[in-house]
Amino acid sequence: MEHENKPVILFPYDFTSVSVNAKDFLIELARLFKYSIKILNIFDEGTKEYLRTSHLSKTNLEDKIRFLAQELHEKQGIETSYLLKNVPIKRIRHISEKEHVSFMLMGVNKPKKVSSGVMKVITTSPVPVFVVQSDIKYKTYKKIFFPLDDTDGSRQKATWAVRFAKMTDATIYIYTISPATLRNKEREYRQYRVIEMCERYFVKNRIKFVTETSQGSYKDYTDEALKYAESIESDLFIVMIRPPKISKPISEIDFKLIFNPQKTPILCVNQRDLFLGGGIA
Repeated sequence: MEHENKPVILFPYDFTSVSVNAKDFLIELARLFKYSIKILNIFDEGTKEYLRTSHLSKTNLEDKIRFLAQELHEKQGIETSYLLKNVPIKRIRHISEKEHVSFMLMGVNKPKKVSSGVMKVITTSPVPVFVVQSDIKYKTYKKIFFPLDDTDGSRQKATWAVRFAKMTDATIYIYTISPATLRNKEREYRQYRVIEMCERYFVKNRIKFVTETSQGSYKDYTDEALKYAESIESDLFIVMIRPPKISKPISEIDFKLIFNPQKTPILCVNQRDLFLGGGIA
């Protein structure tokens, strides 16, 4: 099944319940964006457990993945192909680069450690990663939560926010850190400029938006942002992931946002994606 030059969503799939649940999001997003799908299996622990409990051998694996691809193509009308690789999970980021995908969709349960392999995939991916947690049902995105802090590149996820908002006529809810809490005139001025640039960009693209400013201290921003997202009953988070450090593959702030209490789906954009996803100057 060829993609006919359509943009591609990469879907790492390992037969776990969270992967099965994420499939509904995959179908709807492929339809929404008119993208094709590439299913990826890397023969990880989830796949091995599935084969054991189903009394299947590795030779049956390709049949199962091929059937899933055919089902999506024939029943859902979505161009779908598949790829099997016996590689470590960290290689997914290289596969996404080699396959020239537009973004990746992953079903993920909250890991016990922030240094888990799946977190490394999310934080180092060359393309945005759409993260879906278990037991969450797909619904049309009408309220997009857009946290805007003072980190470099925070505004650069705006292009992806516009893409999603245009598809569903959604409203973008900007929740900005208060410039006054930055305690530095230069940083304060810069944050006001960032807010203005985002608002102007959304106006230019005819996107509905609301801007709200946090009222607490600098250190309270993330918790306030999560409370605000809950209060508006947001359908989708779009965040910029901070570059990982050797000692810490993901910041505590990003980990909190990804695994938010409401399990709201989240699009994680890495700064390395800016040449692909665009952004605003």
